Amino acid sequence: MALDGKTAVVTGGSRGIGYAYCRRLAADGANVVVIDIDDPSDAVKTLDGGDHLGLVCDIGEPSQVDAAAAAVLDRYGRCDILVNNAGIFPIADLDHVTLELWRKVQAVNVEAILLFARAFAPGMRAAGWGRVVNTGSGITLTQNRDLVYLTSKGTVHALTRALANELGEGGITVNAIAPGLVPTEGFLGRARANGPTADEVFARVTALQTVKRPSVPADLANALAFLVSDDAAFMTAQILHVDGGVTRTGA
Repeated sequence: MALDGKTAVVTGGSRGIGYAYCRRLAADGANVVVIDIDDPSDAVKTLDGGDHLGLVCDIGEPSQVDAAAAAVLDRYGRCDILVNNAGIFPIADLDHVTLELWRKVQAVNVEAILLFARAFAPGMRAAGWGRVVNTGSGITLTQNRDLVYLTSKGTVHALTRALANELGEGGITVNAIAPGLVPTEGFLGRARANGPTADEVFARVTALQTVKRPSVPADLANALAFLVSDDAAFMTAQILHVDGGVTRTGA
């Protein structure tokens, strides 16, 4: 699974699942570009080997996405592996959702994927090799009522398949990893602010799993390592649920 000479771009890469992705990609030999809304310099310093780069970018702003993509191409010439990990997950039901919030979530969770893919696909096509991995969610198969977030992740799944259809002839695979609940800083902060404690939420979810332990970021990083490798060259347009078996219940 060596990625020597490959350049990987990871959005939301300075903490949580994204940081686990960056560490694994760097350990496997890739040059890693860590993109985050907060300064990712400290995260970049911890990565093994390689020629790594940190970029501050609000991916909900198209002009900033364009600037970040241009910086990657200027330094490395192309992006071989694009990992669209960053996302936001506000809670709003039908009675309280605003059009402003709806559009913000779509911009961050969906539109940024399109913009980065548009920027990097030409280089992947020219090389005859590329990997795009998006972050979906098992929430789309549950009865969860997170209206805005659920809709955005359903769109991510559809966009993953649409991009796979378009880019496959260029030697590019496009897949999505759909995590279950992972104890990241973002989720833990959200859980404290919205009713049940994090421990209660994880206990409830773990009870639904066949693998009876909480997920950890390394579980997702291991799946990513496979999807970006040559071993997964014949796997595309797939939504890979890495959730300990929760989604088998459909509940």
